Amino acid sequence: MKPSVWKMAPSRIDERASGFLILLLILLMLHVLKPAPSPPSSPLFLCRAPLYVQVEGEVRDPGVYLFCGEPLVEEAIRRAGVRTSCESFDSRGTTILASGQKVLVIHNESKCGISLGEMDAFYKISLSLPLSVNRESQKGLTAIPGIGLNLAGAIVRTRETRGGFKTLDDVATVPGIGKALYRKIKPHLTL
Repeated sequence: MKPSVWKMAPSRIDERASGFLILLLILLMLHVLKPAPSPPSSPLFLCRAPLYVQVEGEVRDPGVYLFCGEPLVEEAIRRAGVRTSCESFDSRGTTILASGQKVLVIHNESKCGISLGEMDAFYKISLSLPLSVNRESQKGLTAIPGIGLNLAGAIVRTRETRGGFKTLDDVATVPGIGKALYRKIKPHLTL
């Protein structure tokens, strides 16, 4: 008598069923790994010529803000979040701002004072805004790729001895700036 041996063949899953399971797995992965939704109306894509303004001081959210048109100082401050201590502004609140400007809000008893200046050079460079070679500080000029502290100092010294640069090409005559470096830094400069 032969011993009885149990043979169990593995049960086969129907090919259709395996395809269906793979499809479900793919759909599940797409659902879990879907990209985050983008904001419904991003002003960056709506602006033909975006303007950037830095707002600092007595505001809730200091930083750099994008505008599609030339904003008033008061509009930039309100976008950054007016603190309750600043209910009204001095007469500079109606000044129109240009791209690359900085608004500093200073609290003075009942009114808020406003000081206008230039945006930080490192913000300008990251936003592709040119730096003024006649007004930027030595530290600010180091934000330009290829310009170190020593070369920035040479630019400032040359600027002071000449009373400012008359044309951008005058920057090429600064000791330490060759033709190749000048071509590299020229897009980052303005008078």
